[in-house]
Amino acid sequence: MLKQLASQTAIYGLSTILARLLNFALTPLHTSLIAKAEYGILNDVYSMIALLMVLLTFGMETAFFRFQREGDYSSRTVFSAATGFTLFTSLLFIGATWLFQEPLAQWLQYEDRPHFLLWMMLIVAMDAMAAVPLAQLRARHQPYRFLLVRLGTIGLIVGLNLAFFLLFPWMLAQEVATEWVRMVYVPGRGVAYVFIANLIGNVFMLLLLSPDLIRIRLRPCWPLLRRLLWYAAPLVLGFIAGVINEKAQFQFMKYLLPGEEGRVAMATFGAVMKIATFMVLFIQAFRFAAEPFFFSGEGAFKPRMARVMRYFVTVQALIFLGLTCFLEIIKRSHFIAEKYWDGFQAAPILLFANLLLGINFNLNMWYKLEKKTQMGIYITSVGLVFTVVANLLLVPRFGYMGAAWSTLISYASMTLYAYYLNQKHHRVAYPVKLLLSHLLLAVGGAYLSYAVFESGLLAGTLIFAIYMAYLAFVERSSLRELWQRIRS
Repeated sequence: MLKQLASQTAIYGLSTILARLLNFALTPLHTSLIAKAEYGILNDVYSMIALLMVLLTFGMETAFFRFQREGDYSSRTVFSAATGFTLFTSLLFIGATWLFQEPLAQWLQYEDRPHFLLWMMLIVAMDAMAAVPLAQLRARHQPYRFLLVRLGTIGLIVGLNLAFFLLFPWMLAQEVATEWVRMVYVPGRGVAYVFIANLIGNVFMLLLLSPDLIRIRLRPCWPLLRRLLWYAAPLVLGFIAGVINEKAQFQFMKYLLPGEEGRVAMATFGAVMKIATFMVLFIQAFRFAAEPFFFSGEGAFKPRMARVMRYFVTVQALIFLGLTCFLEIIKRSHFIAEKYWDGFQAAPILLFANLLLGINFNLNMWYKLEKKTQMGIYITSVGLVFTVVANLLLVPRFGYMGAAWSTLISYASMTLYAYYLNQKHHRVAYPVKLLLSHLLLAVGGAYLSYAVFESGLLAGTLIFAIYMAYLAFVERSSLRELWQRIRS
């Protein structure tokens, strides 16, 4: 079973890594060629897209996984109900945005570019319509087709960004631009071309998924849809609070900091968050493989969960410390443009916050399996309280650094409460002392490397090597067991 988890993590992880690397690879391009305030707009819009994605999909991915294996309804019926619902919500939101475009633009501070909001809604609507078909590929264990869809979409979006920001400007400068290029490219539009590239890429994604989409039955099965919505509703409330915990910092900076300062703070915070990409990559790859794996119902859940948590924390702690120790290399690589280097002080805070987010995901798997999805609301609501209070107190005084500390405080509160609920309702015998020692030593090493030795490369390398030796010694038996399970 662990072998299956590892293999699917590798395959789904590849597509997830490449999807995340879309933003990762384009970061040098965007941070260097887009003005700071404009880059703040980009981060602001995508933070809103994250929340809208939850509303439009309404937990249908997870609900599909749950009900397609129960046997009360055929897989096609469940797929049609879930996909049909996302199609309905997508069209509803597009229509509402088109009708109320002007007042929405004024409220969201986009009076000068109200069309950005319609573009935003089209992007998220197409993502929502693709959510259940992509989940079906995972449920059917079709990782290679999943990979094809993701790679095709990613490749097109990256290619279009390169064309809009590098190729077309070069062609105009060299006076070799064709009439077609002059027609599609107008200099000075900047961030607009990021959204246009995403729109075109999403249209292509739906075309790739069209064989699945055309098979849906538009006549709804109301009893099934009610069950799907009843199951998903608590999850959605939790997802909304979770997205707010993750993305609300941008909105607090936009509304609590004056004008241009708010957009510049959003730009700096968003740029530095890209350093945490490697942390998020592993979490997302693990999530894609773990949900079908644990929903399969095979084997004893509690012992598996304890072992998986141990492996997960070991890897994540190593990634966290490695990124912190080698921040100077990241800076010298100009992965992020020099105008954002003042924000690197927030990087260790955001890295550790994302480590805690991954632990929280592992702790929460039990309540999804037992249909106690209301637990997700409790956990994320606790985080939401800390998010709101911390941002209100810290952002006006410390700007993007206040947003970074607010993120850490929110994620820490959710992780502690999630552990409390797990031990109270579904006690898993996690090796807590061992995991805490891994985390504390990683934090101590990060502090020495960044604060004491000021990201010196020699000191960082030595600290990282010592920590690797510690993990190799302490986890030698677990690593040997994991390797044997993967090979068997």
